[in-house]
Amino acid sequence: MDSQELEAEIFELLQYSELRITPQRRAVVRQILEMAGHFSADDLFLALQRKDAKASRATVYRLIPALVEVGALREVEHGYEHSHYEVARAQPHHEHLICHRCGRVIEFVCPAIEGAIIGVCREHHFRHYQHGLEITGLCEQCQKEVNGNGSQTSQ
Repeated sequence: MDSQELEAEIFELLQYSELRITPQRRAVVRQILEMAGHFSADDLFLALQRKDAKASRATVYRLIPALVEVGALREVEHGYEHSHYEVARAQPHHEHLICHRCGRVIEFVCPAIEGAIIGVCREHHFRHYQHGLEITGLCEQCQKEVNGNGSQTSQ
């Protein structure tokens, strides 16, 4: 799906949820589609300011939950400070390893996990729409720094 199709789909989802498509909301959605990887609400607002877009911080902070609710964005937790987001429809489904110390996020795809989720849903006659898996711990570099000797900690 190209960027224009994705933009049109997001606006359609917002209209379906009875949100008006204002010029400010258009600017926010367009900027989201230009963001690389994960971003915070503040990252998004700063990117809009750099472009001199006429979207307020309040617009950004109100629109993000609506975009998560309609499935256009996926919330990805990064530690305890604040949430980060990614465009849900722009890439294949993946999971996240999140370093608790440095905040590094490693994305991975695991067919076995996907298969297990499908199996559990079938077993319980449950229709699933989306899921997310976030594993927090220490990345390889932080393990080395914590140990101070360059060796990894055991699990």
